[in-house]
Amino acid sequence: MLEIARSDAGRLTIEVTPIELVPPVQSVLSELQPLADEKSIKLIYEPIALPKVLADAGRIKEVMVNLVGNAIKYTLGSGTVTITHEIQDQAVVTHIKDTGLGISKEAQEKLFQKFYRVETEQTKDIKGTGLGLFIVKQIVEKMNGKIWVESEEGKGSTFSFSLQIAPA
Repeated sequence: MLEIARSDAGRLTIEVTPIELVPPVQSVLSELQPLADEKSIKLIYEPIALPKVLADAGRIKEVMVNLVGNAIKYTLGSGTVTITHEIQDQAVVTHIKDTGLGISKEAQEKLFQKFYRVETEQTKDIKGTGLGLFIVKQIVEKMNGKIWVESEEGKGSTFSFSLQIAPA
Protein backbone atom coordinates (compact mmCIF):
# COMPACT_ATOMS: atom_id res chain seq x y z
CA MET A 1 0.00 0.00 0.00
CA LEU A 2 2.93 2.28 0.67
CA GLU A 3 4.06 1.94 -2.97
CA ILE A 4 0.54 2.89 -4.13
CA ALA A 5 0.53 5.98 -1.94
CA ARG A 6 3.98 6.97 -3.24
CA SER A 7 2.92 6.37 -6.81
CA ASP A 8 -0.27 8.39 -6.35
CA ALA A 9 1.75 11.21 -4.82
CA GLY A 10 4.30 11.08 -7.66
CA ARG A 11 7.03 10.02 -5.23
CA LEU A 12 7.76 6.52 -6.54
CA THR A 13 11.57 6.58 -6.50
CA ILE A 14 13.32 5.07 -9.47
CA GLU A 15 17.05 5.34 -10.24
CA VAL A 16 17.40 4.91 -14.00
CA THR A 17 20.93 3.97 -15.04
CA PRO A 18 22.39 1.72 -17.76
CA ILE A 19 22.04 -1.88 -16.50
CA GLU A 20 22.39 -5.43 -17.72
CA LEU A 21 18.88 -6.91 -17.88
CA VAL A 22 19.72 -10.61 -17.68
CA PRO A 23 21.13 -10.78 -14.08
CA PRO A 24 18.03 -9.36 -12.32
CA VAL A 25 15.79 -11.61 -14.45
CA GLN A 26 17.86 -14.68 -13.57
CA SER A 27 17.78 -13.71 -9.90
CA VAL A 28 13.98 -13.50 -9.87
CA LEU A 29 13.60 -16.82 -11.69
CA SER A 30 15.85 -18.52 -9.12
CA GLU A 31 13.72 -17.00 -6.37
CA LEU A 32 10.43 -18.15 -7.96
CA GLN A 33 11.61 -21.63 -9.05
CA PRO A 34 10.32 -23.34 -5.85
CA LEU A 35 6.86 -21.83 -6.41
CA ALA A 36 6.87 -23.09 -10.01
CA ASP A 37 8.11 -26.53 -8.90
CA GLU A 38 5.29 -26.73 -6.34
CA LYS A 39 2.77 -26.41 -9.19
CA SER A 40 4.73 -28.54 -11.72
CA ILE A 41 5.23 -25.47 -13.89
CA LYS A 42 8.34 -25.36 -16.06
CA LEU A 43 10.16 -21.99 -16.12
CA ILE A 44 11.96 -21.53 -19.44
CA TYR A 45 14.56 -18.80 -19.89
CA GLU A 46 17.27 -18.78 -22.50
CA PRO A 47 18.87 -15.34 -22.29
CA ILE A 48 20.41 -13.77 -25.36
CA ALA A 49 23.16 -11.16 -25.61
CA LEU A 50 21.50 -7.82 -24.97
CA PRO A 51 22.66 -4.22 -24.90
CA LYS A 52 22.35 -2.38 -21.59
CA VAL A 53 18.96 -0.77 -20.93
CA LEU A 54 17.97 2.36 -19.02
CA ALA A 55 16.31 1.01 -15.90
CA ASP A 56 16.43 0.53 -12.14
CA ALA A 57 17.72 -3.01 -11.42
CA GLY A 58 15.81 -3.27 -8.13
CA ARG A 59 12.59 -2.16 -9.77
CA ILE A 60 13.14 -4.59 -12.67
CA LYS A 61 13.18 -7.35 -10.07
CA GLU A 62 9.89 -6.02 -8.67
CA VAL A 63 8.35 -6.01 -12.16
CA MET A 64 9.57 -9.54 -12.90
CA VAL A 65 8.46 -10.94 -9.52
CA ASN A 66 4.97 -9.62 -10.21
CA LEU A 67 4.71 -10.72 -13.85
CA VAL A 68 6.34 -14.14 -13.46
CA GLY A 69 4.55 -14.67 -10.12
CA ASN A 70 1.21 -13.94 -11.79
CA ALA A 71 2.05 -16.25 -14.69
CA ILE A 72 2.72 -19.05 -12.19
CA LYS A 73 -0.35 -18.18 -10.11
CA TYR A 74 -2.76 -18.21 -13.07
CA THR A 75 -1.37 -21.36 -14.68
CA LEU A 76 -3.46 -24.14 -13.19
CA GLY A 77 -2.01 -27.64 -13.17
CA SER A 78 1.24 -28.22 -14.99
CA GLY A 79 2.26 -25.79 -17.69
CA THR A 80 5.04 -23.50 -18.78
CA VAL A 81 6.13 -19.92 -18.24
CA THR A 82 8.59 -18.73 -20.88
CA ILE A 83 10.63 -15.55 -20.63
CA THR A 84 12.21 -14.15 -23.80
CA HIS A 85 13.77 -10.90 -24.95
CA GLU A 86 13.97 -9.24 -28.34
CA ILE A 87 15.33 -5.98 -29.66
CA GLN A 88 12.81 -3.71 -31.38
CA ASP A 89 13.86 -0.30 -32.63
CA GLN A 90 15.78 1.32 -29.75
CA ALA A 91 14.29 -0.89 -27.02
CA VAL A 92 14.63 -4.30 -25.45
CA VAL A 93 11.27 -6.02 -25.14
CA THR A 94 10.78 -8.70 -22.49
CA HIS A 95 7.94 -11.19 -22.90
CA ILE A 96 6.51 -13.36 -20.10
CA LYS A 97 4.31 -16.00 -21.75
CA ASP A 98 2.25 -18.53 -19.84
CA THR A 99 0.00 -21.46 -20.65
CA GLY A 100 -2.52 -20.30 -18.05
CA LEU A 101 -6.18 -19.35 -17.99
CA GLY A 102 -6.01 -16.43 -20.40
CA ILE A 103 -7.90 -13.15 -20.06
CA SER A 104 -11.00 -11.88 -21.85
CA LYS A 105 -10.72 -8.81 -24.10
CA GLU A 106 -12.97 -6.87 -21.69
CA ALA A 107 -10.75 -7.70 -18.71
CA GLN A 108 -7.55 -6.87 -20.63
CA GLU A 109 -8.74 -3.28 -20.99
CA LYS A 110 -8.92 -2.90 -17.18
CA LEU A 111 -5.97 -5.04 -16.05
CA PHE A 112 -3.60 -2.19 -15.21
CA GLN A 113 -6.18 -0.22 -13.20
CA LYS A 114 -5.82 0.07 -9.45
CA PHE A 115 -7.66 -2.70 -7.52
CA TYR A 116 -8.93 -4.44 -10.68
CA ARG A 117 -9.02 -8.24 -10.51
CA VAL A 118 -10.32 -10.66 -13.11
CA GLU A 119 -13.32 -12.35 -11.50
CA THR A 120 -14.25 -15.70 -13.00
CA GLU A 121 -15.22 -19.08 -11.64
CA GLN A 122 -11.61 -20.19 -12.20
CA THR A 123 -10.01 -17.20 -10.43
CA LYS A 124 -12.31 -16.80 -7.43
CA ASP A 125 -10.02 -18.79 -5.11
CA ILE A 126 -6.79 -17.13 -6.28
CA LYS A 127 -5.56 -14.55 -3.78
CA GLY A 128 -4.56 -11.02 -4.77
CA THR A 129 -5.23 -7.33 -4.20
CA GLY A 130 -5.51 -6.04 -7.75
CA LEU A 131 -2.53 -3.74 -7.15
CA GLY A 132 0.41 -5.62 -8.66
CA LEU A 133 -0.17 -4.79 -12.32
CA PHE A 134 -1.04 -1.19 -11.43
CA ILE A 135 2.33 -0.82 -9.65
CA VAL A 136 4.20 -2.61 -12.44
CA LYS A 137 2.73 -0.21 -15.01
CA GLN A 138 3.79 2.80 -12.91
CA ILE A 139 7.34 1.46 -12.58
CA VAL A 140 7.76 0.60 -16.27
CA GLU A 141 6.39 3.97 -17.37
CA LYS A 142 8.68 5.84 -14.91
CA MET A 143 11.58 4.11 -16.69
CA ASN A 144 10.21 5.47 -20.01
CA GLY A 145 9.01 2.03 -21.03
CA LYS A 146 5.69 0.56 -22.10
CA ILE A 147 3.77 -2.49 -20.89
CA TRP A 148 0.99 -4.45 -22.57
CA VAL A 149 -0.77 -7.81 -22.62
CA GLU A 150 -1.92 -10.18 -25.32
CA SER A 151 -4.20 -12.97 -24.23
CA GLU A 152 -6.94 -15.34 -25.25
CA GLU A 153 -9.20 -17.11 -22.79
CA GLY A 154 -8.16 -20.71 -22.30
CA LYS A 155 -4.89 -20.21 -24.19
CA GLY A 156 -2.69 -18.25 -21.80
CA SER A 157 -1.29 -14.73 -21.73
CA THR A 158 1.82 -12.86 -22.76
CA PHE A 159 2.77 -9.78 -20.76
CA SER A 160 5.42 -7.67 -22.46
CA PHE A 161 7.33 -4.57 -21.47
CA SER A 162 9.89 -2.45 -23.29
CA LEU A 163 12.87 -0.54 -21.95
CA GLN A 164 15.02 1.89 -23.86
CA ILE A 165 18.51 0.80 -24.89
CA ALA A 166 21.19 2.79 -23.07
CA PRO A 167 23.41 4.99 -25.24
CA ALA A 168 26.73 3.32 -26.00
